[in-house]
Amino acid sequence: MSGRTQGATSGETAGQTDGEMSSAEMSSGMSSGMSDETYDRTGGEAGGDTASALRVVGAVAILRLTDHRLIVEVGRALHDAGLTAMEITFDHPAAPDALSELRSALPATALLGAGTIRTPEQVELAASCGARYCVSPHTDPALIRSVLAAGLEPLPGAGTATEVATAQDSGARLIKLFPAGAMGLSYLRALLGPFRGTSIVPTGGIRHEEVGEWLAAGAAAVGLGSDLVPAAPAAADLPGIAARAARVAAQIKAVRAPGGGTAP
Repeated sequence: MSGRTQGATSGETAGQTDGEMSSAEMSSGMSSGMSDETYDRTGGEAGGDTASALRVVGAVAILRLTDHRLIVEVGRALHDAGLTAMEITFDHPAAPDALSELRSALPATALLGAGTIRTPEQVELAASCGARYCVSPHTDPALIRSVLAAGLEPLPGAGTATEVATAQDSGARLIKLFPAGAMGLSYLRALLGPFRGTSIVPTGGIRHEEVGEWLAAGAAAVGLGSDLVPAAPAAADLPGIAARAARVAAQIKAVRAPGGGTAP
């Protein structure tokens, strides 16, 4: 890995309409090495709408790794088991290169995103590495506008009704409920009362065998972290990762089937 330097300086990007970049921004992106793999949130090389695609797949594997040496093997294990959406968190210096490597190794239909995004510079870096969406732990209207301007799908974190409304008003179509595990299913159901129809992605403290319950409660998709993939995966962990991913895929299929229900 070449060890790209992760941006750390805060800044604001002026609001654009969904998926549009000005000519100045496009020139800036080209000069900063924005690759041909950059995706438009309404289509792009993988085809289809990113937000809709994430709703369809039903779960996102959050790869918050401290050791990225087996990133391709982990990605293939997840993808082959039916879990095709993966978020590589940008809180480790090796993460950008790992995302690029995974983008090259997996089919174009794989839904790859960047997580723990907190600055416009990280948004640009994520776009250059092939991300289709940017996940944040918080709601920041300026950051959401930066993600939209880059042509990516924003997935801001929210924990209150006010934050959900702010994220929606800023252009977010998917909202991460965080930390969902501590809040519980009843909180999600209550939140969906005034925000009926909102695409909420519960994340944080959710076990892989609980995905069906959250989807049945109204979640658009579910984010899964260390319970699914350990921080420093070894070769011996790959069969377990694949088995857990397959169980997640089975729950999604069961809930989405006519009549609903959850997988055992």
